[in-house]
Amino acid sequence: MSVAYLLVVHGSRDPRPQIAVTQLARQLSLWLQEFSPQQSSYVGTAQLELGEQPLHVQVVEFAHRWGAKKVVILPLFLLPGVHVMEDIPAEVAIAAEIGLELVVKPFLGACEDLADLFERQRGDFPARSILLAHGSRREHGNQPVEELAARLGLDLAYWSIEPSLADLVIAATASGASEIGILLYFLFSGGITDAISESVQQLRKQFPEVKISLGEPIGDSAKLVGTIGQMLLGGDLS
Repeated sequence: MSVAYLLVVHGSRDPRPQIAVTQLARQLSLWLQEFSPQQSSYVGTAQLELGEQPLHVQVVEFAHRWGAKKVVILPLFLLPGVHVMEDIPAEVAIAAEIGLELVVKPFLGACEDLADLFERQRGDFPARSILLAHGSRREHGNQPVEELAARLGLDLAYWSIEPSLADLVIAATASGASEIGILLYFLFSGGITDAISESVQQLRKQFPEVKISLGEPIGDSAKLVGTIGQMLLGGDLS
């Protein structure tokens, strides 16, 4: 095998994100077999944090396991925070020291096609809707989601920084909104999406006169497989 593909996620103690990304890797393998049968179709996964080994070791072992001379790496991150801009490049540089050819694709959130997933979901939500992202404290780290919110005409809230979801819901109700939609800029279900759901339940109790709808993480969309597949195949194969 000359080329193999590796999806890099943050890593979590909650098993659901890893189960989801493993399933995504299987679906991508099938998609690659059908879309580009002349190319390798093996897709694996690795964790930046909370893995049994550092990421650079995972990359090297992955390449050796499948006899790959070249590994195409796609960071499954939605914002260009420290992990994308610093941590992953540093780990990849270490792995490359043994002579592997490593190609790091842009992080998932940089893909313009990702907006199509939200545009479809946007049509099912009320006019006053909020896009909720994790948020990054890194300079320019929130630019992709800011541009997406502006494109879709959505208010933008963050889970880890201000403005918070509660701030925007309170503002919307104060301006007379009777329906509020919340679209999730998160890839998979996990501890944070559980906490968001609990927060939404509290907001529903606080504002019983307002209908508050909560969307699903991006990973629940079948179109995500094709979007990532195109990113993997784009221009760097040999």
